[in-house]
This record gives sequence, structure tokens and C-alpha cells, in this order.
Amino acid sequence: MSESFWRTGISQVKPGEIRISGYDIADLIRHGSFGDVVYLLFKGEWPQKGEGRLVEAILISSCEHSLAAPSTDATRLVASCGVPLPSAVAAGILAIGEFHAGAIETCARTLLEGLPDGETDLQGSATRLVEKVLARGERLLGFGHPVHHLDPRVGPLFDLAQELGLAARWVPFALEVERALQEKLKRKLPINVDGAIGALLLEMGLDWRVGKAFFVISRAAGLSAHYMEQVSRERPFKAARYDEIEYNGPSPRDLPPA
Repeated sequence: MSESFWRTGISQVKPGEIRISGYDIADLIRHGSFGDVVYLLFKGEWPQKGEGRLVEAILISSCEHSLAAPSTDATRLVASCGVPLPSAVAAGILAIGEFHAGAIETCARTLLEGLPDGETDLQGSATRLVEKVLARGERLLGFGHPVHHLDPRVGPLFDLAQELGLAARWVPFALEVERALQEKLKRKLPINVDGAIGALLLEMGLDWRVGKAFFVISRAAGLSAHYMEQVSRERPFKAARYDEIEYNGPSPRDLPPA
């Protein structure tokens, strides 16, 4: 038998039957939560320690941040042009990159770099990590926030992780990095929601590369709401007025003689 062109271990569909990682969709609908199924999709196994609750908390934490986000602005701008919801939301999703939501993955990868398997000295490892990153001339992404002096989403996320027994290694290490960073810079740069999510993904045994995926899943809900608000109550065609645009190119000039 020749090898199939398409292969997946995520789900199986047959007439009258849908299974995700072997679990019947009907059972998932009756007994699972959306967070459970998101975890199942990425991990391939049913959550054993309340990971589904933590996933849902993460999704809530990132679903909305008003117009102070490029993805929201992109969605509203495109929605004002009269396009359908999927196109406007897709425009917002396309704004998600290294400088918008990318800190989740970067922070998780940095934490992994700073605390190898088997290392138990969290305080010393955090100090060494901070010194190494700063010596490279890099920022420690996931710490500090342009709006929030203390990110209001971090405390509830870490409290829930602690309650569920999912704050055993990476959450304490992230907090040690926060301490070491403050000690080195002589100012507070508290962990933000991106850094918190990065640590929590590691606590749940998920690949650090799913950081943007979690943000996409979460923010799609907020972007959809912004689309509906834009088309239902705002004027169409959002654009800067000509007198709001600063021109800094050459002064008026003539073409050279032919």
C-alpha cells in the first residue's frame, strides 16, 4: 500500500464519527471544556492536573487589550473599508509577530536556556541568565510593560497555576529572573502577561513554539468583537486626515530638463 499524501495524528474523521487524539467528539462536547481540548490538540493527551482550566485562564488573559494593540488597530482599519469579518480579523492576525505577542515564545525559550534539565539552583541560574542576556546587549522580553506598572493579569494566572499544582519549576524560576533583573538594573521590571504565559506553557509541558498560537486563538475573539463594533456604530473608512500626516521628504522641486 502506497504512503498516504496527507497524514495527521491530531484527529480522525469518518462518516458519523470524529475523534481528536482518539477521543470521541461527542464525549468531548459532553465532558470537556474548550481549554481541555486546546491542551489535547497541542499535547495529544488528556489533561491530568487541571491544565484545561489554566489554558482557559491564559486565553482569557490575552483576548483583549483595547485599541492599544496593533492587531486591533489593523482589524478596525480594514473593517472600516467594508470587508467581511474574516478578512478584517485576518488582517489583525497578520499583525501578530515578533514585536506583538512574540515575547511569549522568546521568554519561554530564554527560560529554557537559563535552567537546563536537572538544574536546581533557581536563584543562581536566574542571576547568570540575566547577566548573560544583558551582556549580549539584549532585552529580557516578558518583563516590564508600556502601560501597566504591574500587569494585572499575572497574579491571577500564577495563583491559579499554584492552586492546580502547575507552578513547580518555571513559575518560580521566572520570579527569580524578575528578582535578578531588578537587582541588576536597580529598577523594577515586573513579569508581564507574555512572560507569565511563557512560563506556564513550560509548566504544562507544551512546546515553547505554541506561544503565538495561544495568542491567535485568544485574540481572535477580541478582534471579532472589534469588527462588530466598528461596522455597527463607527463611521466607515478610518484613515488619517491629510493634515494629521507629517511630511518629511524633499521640498517642492521641478523635474530636470529633458
